[in-house]
Amino acid sequence: MNSPMGDRVGNQEDIVIKAERVSKSFPGVRALKEMDFEVIRGEVHALVGENGAGKSTLMKIIVREYIEDEGNIFIEGNNVKDLGIRGVQKLGLSLIHQDLNLIPMLTVAQNICLGREPVTRFGTIDWKAMGLKAADFLGQITSEINVEDRVEGLSNSQQQLMAIARALVTSPRILILDEPTARLDQKTSDSFFLFLERAKQKGLTVVYISHRLEEIYRICDRVTVLRDGTKIITAPINEIPQTELVKYMLGREIEQQVPKESVPIGEVKLSVRDLYPKEKGKDINFDLKSGEILGIVGSIGAGKSEVARAIFGADPKQSGTIRISGKEVKTNAPHDAIDHGFALIPEERRDQGLVGNESVRKNMTMAALKKKFCVGPSWIDQDKETAAVKTSIKTLGIATPSPEQEVQFLSGGTQQKVVVAKWLMSDSDIYIFDEPTKGIDVGGKYDIYKLIVDLARQGAGIIFISNELTEVLSLCDRILVMFNGQIIKELETQASNREELLFYVMGGRDYAKTVNDL
Repeated sequence: MNSPMGDRVGNQEDIVIKAERVSKSFPGVRALKEMDFEVIRGEVHALVGENGAGKSTLMKIIVREYIEDEGNIFIEGNNVKDLGIRGVQKLGLSLIHQDLNLIPMLTVAQNICLGREPVTRFGTIDWKAMGLKAADFLGQITSEINVEDRVEGLSNSQQQLMAIARALVTSPRILILDEPTARLDQKTSDSFFLFLERAKQKGLTVVYISHRLEEIYRICDRVTVLRDGTKIITAPINEIPQTELVKYMLGREIEQQVPKESVPIGEVKLSVRDLYPKEKGKDINFDLKSGEILGIVGSIGAGKSEVARAIFGADPKQSGTIRISGKEVKTNAPHDAIDHGFALIPEERRDQGLVGNESVRKNMTMAALKKKFCVGPSWIDQDKETAAVKTSIKTLGIATPSPEQEVQFLSGGTQQKVVVAKWLMSDSDIYIFDEPTKGIDVGGKYDIYKLIVDLARQGAGIIFISNELTEVLSLCDRILVMFNGQIIKELETQASNREELLFYVMGGRDYAKTVNDL
């Protein structure tokens, strides 16, 4: 998909999005500072930067969800100063948020066509036509979702694909994608990229916000880097090496993106036997040793999160035995698991990991409040609590104006860091990280990787669930592959590679034989 675009920049007719000296402030934060930004017709333009750099703020201003304090926005040459969200949609622009804002109790068809339902000649909703309309747009991306199903029953991956289909209903000529693959596994991501290829050939222009460098270099033509609310550089993607791009994003170099090191691996800390999660999964058996980072991978819907939540007691289980250092324990609820030294960093931070209208401080300390900060039954040592929170903010690089900032007003990636900080503060023995780097910038990922390695060095057992195969291979000591609710393969990281891992993720059974047959 990559192609040089520099020779077209000077042609004003080719500029479909233009931001001129745009500034925006929120209480305590200047999010954008005299920002200039241009997108050329027919390109896939990457917008990258650390969490809090201003990417989502700029896009929300462009689609008129936010109003700039200063500057001007032009879409297809039209100043949108006096337009609202529907006004820019009529100009052919649509944004797919990182947070999907779906209505769970409605069907897929109702969500896709919400506000644009076809009607009969009597003015009532034409339900049959709505189903056909939804199926048509959804079919451009996937054939694996029934439009009559309720959204609450869909997987995270299916909800993401459905949100993309919803955006297509407006027939956009310009599509803004904010972390579109964060919920997708490798196979679904590949299908999505094919959709983008086809859409681009039909004239679609795309702004692509992502922290996944591999994707950016695969599908994007140009890249703009933001840092601290200002534009650092815009360049053709094939003219800027990955290491240089990272340096522009962070303002510093990172020698090794995944700082894995060998740490002593001790005795078995956690044993899981014959675990049957209630929702999905069967006959789950594995051991986790102290100092070990155990990866669990699988396609979307393979049952990874269900296993994690069953172990932690967040979801009920049908049966199964859990032992810590040989002693059987019961984790029928999260408080049981916490008492036994478990910590779960959940995949869905907003719904499962945070209290949105509470402060960064309260969210960070809630899992460790009783253990570390309570003096007596009802008194909190606030000085100790505040000091610990400030240390975590600094260590993880959490972009917040204050420990008292409500987490709902932070960027998605920054919210994820708050969830990670909460559980790191609990001083647990067994950590279950479920997609901990989803939506986090490259610098934040590096910080989290370092913390995970530090925990392993201190003797904790780590379960690391991720759809990013590269980070699993780089960080983990051993990998379990799940397919259709079962563990189908165990791999030693040093003896494996990405191709073999992907083979098993997709349900393959004998990689060596398959390679030999070829």
